[in-house]
Amino acid sequence: SQRNSAARVVSGSLASDFKATVFFPPFLFTAGNCWLQQGKNGRCQVLYMPGMSREECCRSGRLGTSWTEEDVPNSTLFRWTIFNETCDNVDCGPGKKCKMNRRSKPRCVCAPDCSNITWKGPVCGSDGKTYRDECALLKSKCKGLPDLEVQYQGKCKKTCRDVLCPGSSTCVVDQTNNAYCVTCNRVCPEVSSPEQYLCGNDGIVYASACHLRRATCLLGRSIGVAYEGKCISEWPIRTQFHIC
Repeated sequence: SQRNSAARVVSGSLASDFKATVFFPPFLFTAGNCWLQQGKNGRCQVLYMPGMSREECCRSGRLGTSWTEEDVPNSTLFRWTIFNETCDNVDCGPGKKCKMNRRSKPRCVCAPDCSNITWKGPVCGSDGKTYRDECALLKSKCKGLPDLEVQYQGKCKKTCRDVLCPGSSTCVVDQTNNAYCVTCNRVCPEVSSPEQYLCGNDGIVYASACHLRRATCLLGRSIGVAYEGKCISEWPIRTQFHIC
């Protein structure tokens, strides 16, 4: 028959691994594809015959036989049959799932679990950007921003008014007039080098960047760094080594 005349035997580099006879029609049939197995994810695998009607496929009565009516190019069927390029046994890790791309190759894409997110509105990220919702933020985190976190619910603001910070964190406004949620009750290590001194824009000498951040947090607005080292000015210098 025309179908049998189109049979080709796999050989070459693949012959050492297995021998198989794969049938490819010279054109794309309107009939579907007959499969011998189903993967754990429900995807059909182990192609038995392309261009076969449903009646012909199911007539054998084999357990696990499946039929699909999708039309795919011969090149795609060849890859599915010989190289078994499917998402079966592909572990993408947490927050990702396997999908077949346009070239019929398995690819891991970001798909965070957003089922437990209760707040459906916009959120402000730790990068100072507003995201449509927390799920959109999690996708951006997956795509290359591993340190990205939710700062607070709602759009990013320029003031701390109406900003509700989670837990024990406090809202502060930085030098660029962006509101952030930070934790004030952190313990700063003792000063080990004079090079750690910073002169704040308020004329106060801070023992380290950690001490300056704590002071900023407690004040509720940005202090900023004037320059590194102890303050040199005409007015009396105030020094803050410990903030309790």
